[in-house]
Amino acid sequence: MKKTLIADFFTTVSFSQYVDSIKSITYRLNSLKKWKEIKIIENKLLHYLWLHESKIISFYNWRSALFHSLKMIWIKAGDEIIVSWYTCVTVSNTVIQSGWKIVYCDIEKKSLGLSADDLINKITNKTKVIIIQHTFWKPSNISKIIKIAQEKNILIIEDCAHSLWSEIKWKRLWSFWDFSIFSTWRDKVISSVTGWFLVINNSNYFKSKKKVENKLSLPSINLILKNHNYNIFWYEAYKLYDFLKIWRIEIFLLRKLWLITEILTKSEKKCKYKDFNYKLPNSLAYLAINQFKQLWKTIKHNIKLASYYNEWIKNKKISILFKTKTSEINNYFRYPILLKNSKETVLFYKYMRKNNILVWKSWSWINIAPLWTNLNNAKYKKWNCKISENISERILFLPNHKNIKKREVEYIIEKINNY
Repeated sequence: MKKTLIADFFTTVSFSQYVDSIKSITYRLNSLKKWKEIKIIENKLLHYLWLHESKIISFYNWRSALFHSLKMIWIKAGDEIIVSWYTCVTVSNTVIQSGWKIVYCDIEKKSLGLSADDLINKITNKTKVIIIQHTFWKPSNISKIIKIAQEKNILIIEDCAHSLWSEIKWKRLWSFWDFSIFSTWRDKVISSVTGWFLVINNSNYFKSKKKVENKLSLPSINLILKNHNYNIFWYEAYKLYDFLKIWRIEIFLLRKLWLITEILTKSEKKCKYKDFNYKLPNSLAYLAINQFKQLWKTIKHNIKLASYYNEWIKNKKISILFKTKTSEINNYFRYPILLKNSKETVLFYKYMRKNNILVWKSWSWINIAPLWTNLNNAKYKKWNCKISENISERILFLPNHKNIKKREVEYIIEKINNY
C-alpha cells in the first residue's frame, strides 16, 4: 500500500498535539478557561518580536481580531479600506461586516503582495486603512507601501497569518506599523487549532485594549472541546488515511455529528458571518505554547524540504514562484508553484493525484479563497485585477510540512520531473 502525500488538511497534526489535547480534556480539564497560559503566550510573542512596548490581545479567530482592530478606528460612511485581490473570504467578510467599503488592489507576481503601482491608483481621499498581506510567508513590498501610506496619512494593518519567523532587512514581519495580526490556526506555521493575536503598535490606540477585552467572551465548553477533538481525531484520520479509506468514514461522521470545528462557516463563505466577540480559551493557548517551543525545529524542517525542491525540480513546465533573497528570512510553510495556464494546472493536479500526491489547491482557480466563496457578496468585480486572476488560475502547492520526510520529497520531485 503506497502512502498518500498530502499538502493540505494534515499540515500541523502531530503526536505531541494529539497528547496535549488529550491532556486538556482529561486531567487539565479545569484549565480549559483559566488565564495562566494566555498571558504566557502573549508575553512570549511580544518578546519574540522585540515589541515590549506594544499591546497584544488574544482572540479565538481571525474575524474577531480584524473586526476589533477596525472598530478601534473612527470612520465615516463610505470610508475605504484597501485589501489584496488575492486573499481569503475571511478578510472580505470581516471588512464588509465592520461597515467599511472594501476596495481590492492587484498584486505583484514576485511576492503576491499588494502592487504599489496599483495601490496608488486605488487610493482616494476616503482611504483610511491598507491591509498589507504577507502571502504564504513571502514579505510584501512593505517599504514602498509604508512610504505611500505615510504620505497619504493612511493607517496600516499587517496581515501576518502566514509569516511567523519571516523577516525582511533584519526586521521581523508584523512589527512594522499600526496593527499586526498573527495566527496559530490549524493550517499555519504552528497550531493551537484556532488562535489569533492582534498587536497594537500605534500608541494612539493603546487605550482601546481594555475596552476590546471587556467586550469579549469565552467560547462555550462544547466549542472548546470540538477544537481538541480536531487534534485527536484528525491525527487518527491522518494515520488511517490509506487504510481501507477508514479516514473518509471518520471525517464524514465527525462533520455530520458536529464533533469538530470547520475552518469556515457557511455564513462566512456568503460574507454574512457576524459573530466577532470570542477571546482565546486558555487550553488552546496551552497548545500554542508547546508548539512555539518547537518553532525552530519546524522552520528548519520546512527550509530543508524547500531547498530540495529549489535545487532538484528541473521540469520547465513548473515555475518555482518564490526564491529567497539575501535580505529575507522565510519560514517556507507553503511551497507554491506556477503552471503555464489553467488547463495545465488541472492536468498537473490530476497527474499528481494519480501518483498518490495531493497538492494543495484551496487558493487555486479563484481570487478570494476558497473556491466556493460567494464572489458577489464579497464585492468582487471580475477582470479588475489581471495579475491576481492570472496567478490564481496557475498556482498549486507542494507538500512541505513537518509530516513530510526527505525521501518523500525525492519521490515528489521524481514525479514532477517526469511530468
